[in-house]
Amino acid sequence: MLRLRLLALFAALAVLGAGLPAAPAAVAATGSGACASHLVPATRFADTIQSGLRDAVDCAAWWGLVNGRTATRFDPAANVSRGQTSAMLARLLRNTGNAPDQVPSADFPDTRGHVFEEDIDLLASLRIVEGGTDGRFRPEDAVTRAQMASFIARTFQFGFDSPLAPGPVPFTDVSPRDVHRDNIGRLVAADIAQGTSPTTYEPKNPVRREQMAAFVTRSADVLLTRDLVTRPTRRPTANDAYHSRWRGAWVHLFDPTLKSAAGIRRMVDELAAADANVVIAQMVRRHDAYYTSSVLPRTPDPGIAPDFDALAELIRVAHARGIEVHAWFPIAPTWHPAYANLPAPPGWVYTQHGRNAPVADRWVTRSHDGTWTDYLDPGVPAVRNHVGDVVGEFARNYDVDGIHLDYVRYDGREFGYNPRALTAYRNDTGATGTPVPNDPEWTRWRRDQTRRLVNAARNAIRATGKDITLSAAVISWGEGPATPDRQGFARTAPYTTTLQDWDGWARDGALDAVIPMNYFRQHRSPDGTWFDQWIAYERGLAAATDVRVSPGPAGYLNRPANVHRQVTRAMRVDGAVLYSYQQPTEDGSRGIWTELARSRWHYAPTR
Repeated sequence: MLRLRLLALFAALAVLGAGLPAAPAAVAATGSGACASHLVPATRFADTIQSGLRDAVDCAAWWGLVNGRTATRFDPAANVSRGQTSAMLARLLRNTGNAPDQVPSADFPDTRGHVFEEDIDLLASLRIVEGGTDGRFRPEDAVTRAQMASFIARTFQFGFDSPLAPGPVPFTDVSPRDVHRDNIGRLVAADIAQGTSPTTYEPKNPVRREQMAAFVTRSADVLLTRDLVTRPTRRPTANDAYHSRWRGAWVHLFDPTLKSAAGIRRMVDELAAADANVVIAQMVRRHDAYYTSSVLPRTPDPGIAPDFDALAELIRVAHARGIEVHAWFPIAPTWHPAYANLPAPPGWVYTQHGRNAPVADRWVTRSHDGTWTDYLDPGVPAVRNHVGDVVGEFARNYDVDGIHLDYVRYDGREFGYNPRALTAYRNDTGATGTPVPNDPEWTRWRRDQTRRLVNAARNAIRATGKDITLSAAVISWGEGPATPDRQGFARTAPYTTTLQDWDGWARDGALDAVIPMNYFRQHRSPDGTWFDQWIAYERGLAAATDVRVSPGPAGYLNRPANVHRQVTRAMRVDGAVLYSYQQPTEDGSRGIWTELARSRWHYAPTR
């Protein structure tokens, strides 16, 4: 019976609820309120993508209360009529068993023969609706914000025998003589309605369909707190247009966020409220572990307690909020100035195999002119073994949802000249001498070495028998592919300069997911054009393969409005992963997370 009452109420309120300027943050947050976002299936409405109330529209549809004009059009800005309102409220009463068997005619001259005549008569008999001073009902007129307050307040009072408490009315544009004033105060006090400013309510303004959905979701919250309703049991399917797309952020180790239980909880709480479903958390900074490891030495970072396992704590907290955890492992870099005044941990890659180790022990790469760097050389066989060991330990010892590789590449075509790599190259190909950087066979071989790093990680996961997503942050520098295919990709910087054939990794299934680092300043030419070119290519790759392609916009390079723009385009592929959690916008403002939640990250119904 409660389920019927709920559906009926929201059917009524769906038409009623069109007066809110914005949906509440509590409704948008994952795991909370009547619209727990991770439970709400996506609608197919293409015209709500840019709506700030998209989450409310989807939620109202989840409750079975609203329909679109068509399967793909909701018409969010259209007004709600008095007749439609009556129909919804009448369904509420009938479905909850609160409608009388015999209903007298309200005798409104303009509702005789109307499609909603019986519904209007029913509500009039219960004093939920009434006509004007001239005796007419005007069923085609738009419902005003003031009228809506009375409809909802009376629904609580007469439909659920659960009146809303009175509250103050701080709005100067609501007259003390307004017949709806008391009900406006009740809705404001219950957080179902709010003003259009601290001092205005705009009571005569009509209610739009998208606003209606916000009224519905806020009313649902009140009913849930009173234990009068329960949420629907229907859940998103695997191919749901919203839930199948990643909404996440990279979280790095260059600030305190991941270094304490309190920092992790604050981060997870904020991402959960932002309706994120994945966090890519750096657990290795420069081949030192921020978790319990027998492969890597414990980090000397003084910002983390010696016995604190950041990965275990993150998994515990994030999984409780329905957020996936992907452990982020940057492969190539071995050094950062942050370590300059710290003691070197025993067995550290930088001291054992870096540029200052004996040449025979070095894993780092060297340029064609003989200059050693601090980046590991993918062509050194020991590097592959090391990657497999690190990834295997993550997979065996932790309940991670994914393992995320970074820096699976060369820093340029002039690198790769570690003597051990050259020996491997000569053994594999039969070549002699030292090749020049643009030698075709040498270039192909080095490109194969980055692929072999991916294979080492893949094989390490497979050895555990666990179903863990393997992803990589991949390069998308400069101009995008001229054609959205492999031939177009083969002429881009990732393939020709960093020797990172991530198009091939995706097409043959070496990875489960790729996150292209689409780091472009939208406001600067030609960056905005290049961003769109890469998105076009990435959409084609996602459509042509079974691999998830979730672009990674650079929030830290963009103003909030351009972060919105880039996220919207990324969500038309397989989701968006923002860099970074710590700086989601150029100015460091954090309101972007709330805005993304309200828009449900502007997900696209279809590719």
